[in-house]
Amino acid sequence: MAAETAATRGDLSAFRAALGEPEGFPDCLLGVGFLGCGDRPLDIAIRCGPPEFVARLIALGADPRASAEDGFPPIFQAIDAPREDRHAVLAVLLEAGADPGQRGLNDGTALHHAVARRDIVAVRMLLAHGADTAARTRIDDCSTPIEDAEAAGFAEAIAAMRAAPSPPPPRR
Repeated sequence: MAAETAATRGDLSAFRAALGEPEGFPDCLLGVGFLGCGDRPLDIAIRCGPPEFVARLIALGADPRASAEDGFPPIFQAIDAPREDRHAVLAVLLEAGADPGQRGLNDGTALHHAVARRDIVAVRMLLAHGADTAARTRIDDCSTPIEDAEAAGFAEAIAAMRAAPSPPPPRR
């Protein structure tokens, strides 16, 4: 697809043109007619654009904290991205203000998601940005990330979470 090719090359002009010059670019929904899933330009960049391209879209106004009807906000997508440099993309999002406590799939936080994916690098990155090891899902097992790691036998994550400082209390 032309948009993915342009994103892979980091070619902003070609990317925008391939998307049809959408109103509100780059912080816009492309609609289900585009890829069938209501993506945003940032979603495509997370999947296949270089980290610098992701940063450029954010600098132009793409929201690294955007909600996602499908349960996969940008921070979750970076954890799942089928690319070797996904942690560099995750770093871009975190540095741009992505919320490590943002909820997504099955009401889990990004830390729940990184534990489920057994991604110790992402776990450590999220902890360094204040992810809450005590955040409980409000559905299904109502579990915390550390409980999920214990259930999965993910010893590295358990150790990292036990060693992490407690996040500051929420702002009022």
